[in-house]
Amino acid sequence: MELRDGTRMDPARERALVERAVLEPAAFVELYDWYLPRIYAYLVRRVEERTVAEDLTAVTFERAWKAVRSGGFRNDSFGGWLYRVAGNALVDHVRRGRRYVPLAVRAGDLDDGGAGVEEAADEHAMAAFTATVERDALSRALATLPDAHRRVVVLRYVDGLEGAELADALGCSRPNAAVRLHRALRALRGALTQEATDVA
Repeated sequence: MELRDGTRMDPARERALVERAVLEPAAFVELYDWYLPRIYAYLVRRVEERTVAEDLTAVTFERAWKAVRSGGFRNDSFGGWLYRVAGNALVDHVRRGRRYVPLAVRAGDLDDGGAGVEEAADEHAMAAFTATVERDALSRALATLPDAHRRVVVLRYVDGLEGAELADALGCSRPNAAVRLHRALRALRGALTQEATDVA
């Protein structure tokens, strides 16, 4: 499978697979294999139970399969569109009265795993403490943002969507997605400043 920047499926390869998937289930299986862990991770961060995330992931791919097989898929980015389908499945789930965990960044979401840097025990402990404080401050600041701002920040920086995928996930044009991201980051900056002021 061809990758672009090590994290995204090559757009030409993705388009070819979507076109072939209309008649060849194996092409959809390749898309499924590529996007399954990403869509599942997107959903598991938003619901309390892994089984619910698994069910929503299944619903997402079932809807995607039906749209592709019927020729109903008409977007530039299958991946971005798939995130929107997953978001809609989550909204449907919430509307049915199920439990919901608001979008937020958990401590483990941004952990870099230490990257093997050997430090003295005191320095390592201080670095871990500082990182935890920063993640907690970020999480609290994100929690104060309106849902629309929080969603675009999480899609971009936690889920790693860029360009066409981000725009498709938000259901808007690329310039509009860039404006939304800019506004969300400005709001997050303000929330972090307020957080720092409140702590001091």
